Amino acid sequence: MSHEAVRALEQRIEELEFRLTFPKLMTPRQVCDFLQISERQFYEWKRAGDSPPAIYWSVRTVRYDLEAVMAWVKQKEVGQV
Repeated sequence: MSHEAVRALEQRIEELEFRLTFPKLMTPRQVCDFLQISERQFYEWKRAGDSPPAIYWSVRTVRYDLEAVMAWVKQKEVGQV
């Protein structure tokens, strides 16, 4: 097996592991785990109006789309590319 094929398999395994760890629709706690922040920090950002877009199934049931969270994080990048 070529080096490129092995690397492609490694990348696919990483992607699958990521998807198993973080589902498509995440709870606020899962978002905090994903971002490696405390729930307190997350809710401070939310109160300030600076948090990922949320999906409200009801007042008490909130979910966050993984891709929307990742896009929100990308907007926060600063510095040299």
